[in-house]
Amino acid sequence: MRLPARRITAAALLALPLVAGAAYGAVSGTDIASSWSAGADTSAPVAATSDSSLVDARRAAGEAGTQAGFLKQGTTELVDGTGKLSDGAKQLADGTKSAVDGASQLSDGMTQLQAGTGQLGAGATQVADGVGQAVDQVVGLEAVRGQILGAIDRVLGDLKDTTDPDAVSFRDQLQGLRGQVDSFKLDENVTNQLTQLRDGSREIANQLNTPGYGFHDGIYSATKGAKDLSAGLNQLNEGVDSALSGVDQLDQGAQKLDGMADNNKDKVASVSRALPIAQAGTAAAQEEGITRTLAPMYAFLIAAGVLLVAVFGSRRSFANTLLAGVVLSVLAGGLVAMLGAGMTATVAIAAAGIAGLLFAASALSAAAIQRMAGPKVTPVLLAVGALAQIGVVGWVWNKAATAQVSTVWQVVSELMPVHYSTAAISAFANGGHPEVAWMSTAVLAALTLAAAAAYKLADAKAAPAESDA
Repeated sequence: MRLPARRITAAALLALPLVAGAAYGAVSGTDIASSWSAGADTSAPVAATSDSSLVDARRAAGEAGTQAGFLKQGTTELVDGTGKLSDGAKQLADGTKSAVDGASQLSDGMTQLQAGTGQLGAGATQVADGVGQAVDQVVGLEAVRGQILGAIDRVLGDLKDTTDPDAVSFRDQLQGLRGQVDSFKLDENVTNQLTQLRDGSREIANQLNTPGYGFHDGIYSATKGAKDLSAGLNQLNEGVDSALSGVDQLDQGAQKLDGMADNNKDKVASVSRALPIAQAGTAAAQEEGITRTLAPMYAFLIAAGVLLVAVFGSRRSFANTLLAGVVLSVLAGGLVAMLGAGMTATVAIAAAGIAGLLFAASALSAAAIQRMAGPKVTPVLLAVGALAQIGVVGWVWNKAATAQVSTVWQVVSELMPVHYSTAAISAFANGGHPEVAWMSTAVLAALTLAAAAAYKLADAKAAPAESDA
């Protein structure tokens, strides 16, 4: 059977204020402790304390918390420093590896250059030998020219008186050759250039191939230096790897130390939170500036009592229900004034108003649920809902009084009306954070209006049920 659309809307209206309140609490990160403390101290008030036995303990816990905070700050800076050191070491390792690769390539290149220089030197020596021989022969032509001219002159002298035609023809040819030989002379500049060519080719050959010369010895020294550099950088790389491993271990150790400091800070904070604050009206409370106190669990018990009466008394007439709400509101204000310390009339009136809002919201919600679910199922639903609220909210608030509550459980608690009435009463009674007091009151007021609207929408007479599917 399909539920009427109006009843679905009514159910959504009942859930909307609670979901909005839980979403606001999750986004803002408001801690339950803000309902009894507007400052950094999250210790909760308790019903009764022996101030003389707790003053020293709270003071010691406060000092320990301060020191734990300093320690945590120091370890955080240590982690940042070791993190930067680790990053720098990694960059150094990368640079060293690049240098090792470069030195290895340089060593290989110098070895190849040395081998090539040896081959080039052998070829240059052969070239220098050939150039030397050629130049020596060319330069030596000047001395040979005189010998040739002398030989030609002697032959011409022998043929001077001959009349043989062949001899005469040969003499004439020889005379022409003498003129050519006589005219062939090497210029001094040419001779000097040829000498420089011979000496230069020999110098090149010596530089490339002969030990003791600068280029030859420089190539060999550079090759040896490149090999030594490569070997040294390899050793350095091994050392850098070891150093990098040590830095990583140092960074991991710093992170573990930071985690231990964080845990220590949380534990000290838990100890400090577990120690109740001084009760208003005592000398210790005056010293700490505490003017009024109410144990948060008292606020919860008052809210739980109002919830039970409102839920299980919702079948009474309107007049009786209204009277019960007024009586419960006055009783709640009186209980806050009686159970708390340093309570004022304003606080008692505020507590009564909050109890009245919870009563109205719960009674109207119960009536709306009865219209939606019917008289047979409603008592079971209301009983389960009330017990769930009391169990969950009671456990969450009892734990929050001495330790931090996880966000998940706080959100679950914020989905229940009793949470907001407890928070509002505790905030007004203990001078907690104003935002908690007024936000909780606003959620209860919105829930009251939503419950009234849901009660109207769920009226079967005003909106006949849709046909069964």
